[in-house]
Parts: sequence; structure tokens; C-alpha cells
Amino acid sequence: MTETTGGIVGDPDPHLPHQRVSWFELFYDLVIVAAVGYAAHTFAHDPTWALGLWIAAWTLIMFVLWSLTTLNNNLYPGDHPWRRVLGLVQMLALVVASLGTVADEGLSNSVGFGALAVAFASVSAMYFLSIRGAADDRTDMRSLAWSSGVAAVVLLIGVTLPDDAEWTLTGAPTWIIAIGVAIAAVPLFGPIVGRVADRLDAEHLGERLGQLVIIVLGESFMSLVTGLGGLSTIPNPLFFVLTFLVVFAIWTLYFSSVLPAGMPRRPGRLRAWLLTHWIFMFGAVGAAAGFSAVTLVPFGTASPGAADEWTTLPLAFVMLALALLTWLGTGAVNRLVRLHLATAGVLVALSLLGLFVSTGGSNWEIALGSVAVMIDALISTRLERPYSRAE
Repeated sequence: MTETTGGIVGDPDPHLPHQRVSWFELFYDLVIVAAVGYAAHTFAHDPTWALGLWIAAWTLIMFVLWSLTTLNNNLYPGDHPWRRVLGLVQMLALVVASLGTVADEGLSNSVGFGALAVAFASVSAMYFLSIRGAADDRTDMRSLAWSSGVAAVVLLIGVTLPDDAEWTLTGAPTWIIAIGVAIAAVPLFGPIVGRVADRLDAEHLGERLGQLVIIVLGESFMSLVTGLGGLSTIPNPLFFVLTFLVVFAIWTLYFSSVLPAGMPRRPGRLRAWLLTHWIFMFGAVGAAAGFSAVTLVPFGTASPGAADEWTTLPLAFVMLALALLTWLGTGAVNRLVRLHLATAGVLVALSLLGLFVSTGGSNWEIALGSVAVMIDALISTRLERPYSRAE
């Protein structure tokens, strides 16, 4: 919640007023990240490739809901009672949906589908109420209202599925969620974001994304504390320390590379910029779950499931996302972009070594990958950053 200054987040005009992020928006961000974090905690207990892919999908669902809600707050600011009520309904629904759809145990799938439907229905109601007094963009906003409502109806179909329905690529639960979320996401990230790009408050959007990143990175410590809870010792002190150092390095990289570069205004770049934050979130929560898993076993001991691969590889996603976000914001492949891409390449190579070459449970690849991220952060803070926002 910073003061408005020129040159930050898309170079806003310091003479124009910018809305401040409200405490209620911050509370909403906390719930969104908690829903994503629950998936990460589930993965930490059973790290498999299949569950990792589901975490990617679940993170995308949460990001779509977050984007729809944030766009509504950005274009139609105001602390209205109905906005608080609908926001609370959505937050409650997201918590229930997490408990019903993320893990095999817990609430039933039908409860999870019903809660997701309520979450999208709350977004639909939010847009219908917002456009009552709007003078422009009524058509686009009405489209988002209807698409979110239709998505809710599609998701309600999942309530009729049996509890033992299989979550496979060809299973009915997977297709229902994919179709429902796509109905709401495609209009948002397709034509509508491009048409409202010039009306977006870049300061507000950048601040919301920055806060979301901080909360996502903070979730790494929650995964760590949850995993170590009840133990008399820390099985792997090296990775316990590395978790803190890597999270701090990623925080430094985002706020020294992405935030100063700003939000691009060109529609295509803006779409890519927003969606790349989903890749960043997925990589961050995946790495957090991986670090939590490997911290529970001594160094050199085989980690459970796919934890070894699902630590270095998500870090590669984070570095790739940082490179793309910096490029999209500046409009140039500068030294920071090249540095982040090189680090991502190193992390991918280490992941492949851990997957196909390394044997005996050695997790030195994760340690080397962590060092690569920290070196990137150190170099980045010393590089000159002649940013020029992409038009």
C-alpha cells in the first residue's frame, strides 16, 4: 500500500488520482492464497506428478476468480455493502471448494463443485450490480457477468456426479471444471482485457499483484512450519535455511525486475503479462511444497514421490515467469531478461539431471538450483535497470 509516485507500476501520471488498495481487498487476497496454499500442503504430503498438474489447474482457477474480482474493483471502485457481502460469499465458497476438490479425503466432490459454482455466481452478481450506473463498457462488463453466470451453471453439473468419479484427463469432473472455467476465462483474457486496457488503474493493479506475490511467497513458510510441526528436530537444516534464502531472493527479483518495469498497455502484452503471473504463482507454491517435503528428510536421502523434481522445476517456472514479466513490461530483452532466462535454463538442466541421471536420493541438484536463484538475485540488484514501459 504505497504512495503514488511517478515511474512506478506503468509510469502512472502523478497528477491523476489513483485508488488505494482497501483492507477488504487484502483480506480477499489472503483467502485466495490460502486456497492455493492448501493445495500445496496436500502436495507436500503426497508429491506426485499427477497432483502437481492438478495444483497448476487449481492455481489457474483461483487466478481467474482473482482476476475477475480485481478487474471489477479496478474499473468500478467503491466500498459498497453488496461488494463486501458478495466478496465474503466468494471467500467462504473458495474455502469449501478447496476442501472438496483438492484432496481425495475431506468433503465430497459434489460439495466442492457446488462451492465453485457459488464463487462464480458471486462474480456474476458483482458485475451485474456494478454496471447499473456505468456510462461506458456496459456491453463488455455484461458479457463478463453472463459468462461467469454460465460458468456457475456448468459447474453445478458436477454436483450430480458420484463421489467416486475419476479425476483423469478424460473423466467427467475434469471436463466439467475445464469447460466451466474456460467459459469465464476466455472472454476475460481474450477481447475484454484488451478493450479496457486504457481505463485500468495501473497503480492499483500493480499494487494488488505485488501484495498477492508477497502473500504467495509467505505461504512458503506456512508449508515449512506445517511440515515440521510436531518434530523434535529439523531433519534437513540446510534446506530449512535455503527455503528462507530462496524466498527472499525471489521477492527481491520480483520487486527489482517486474514492479519497476510496470504494466504494459498494449492488449496482447497485457494479456500475456497477467497470465504469466499465474505461472509465477504456480511455480512459487510448487517450489514451496517441494522445499517443505525435502526439509523433512536428511540431505542425500531419497525424498518422497516426485519432491526432488517438483522443487527445482517449479523454480525454473518462477525464473521463466520473471524473465517474461520483465520483458513484457519493458518491451526489451535487456540484461535482466537474459540473466533470468539463463538461470531458468540452469534449473531445467538440473531438473533433468535429477530425473534421469542422479540416483541414490541425492538432492544436490536442488541445492545448486537454490544457489543459482540467489546468484541471479545478487547480480540483478547490481545491474543498471534503464526501464522503459512497453506501449
